[in-house]
Amino acid sequence: MKSGETRLGVYVWEMPDGRWIGDEDNNFLSIQSMFGNKERIELLAKAVSHYGIEEGQPKFIEGSRQIDEEEFEYQKQRLRWGLTPDPLDIGVHKEEMAKLKGPKK
Repeated sequence: MKSGETRLGVYVWEMPDGRWIGDEDNNFLSIQSMFGNKERIELLAKAVSHYGIEEGQPKFIEGSRQIDEEEFEYQKQRLRWGLTPDPLDIGVHKEEMAKLKGPKK
């Protein structure tokens, strides 16, 4: 996906060394959000503070969304089938719509 294709995504908390806050299973502390949504960023900051973390900053991951283990397994299966893993991938959706419209004149 090209940068700027969507304002939807996920904020994670990034430490000064570039690591994201999460557990040993790579489940990252995150919040679904529109880019720049101060209320959602503040909720993430409060959650981080609750764990005693006083450094770092929010990082926006454009076009991403939170999924659970079941969705992750489904996406892996789609990949094995040769499909786009995430059926809600906005970049792929836009490409498919452009193909249906045909070449620009």
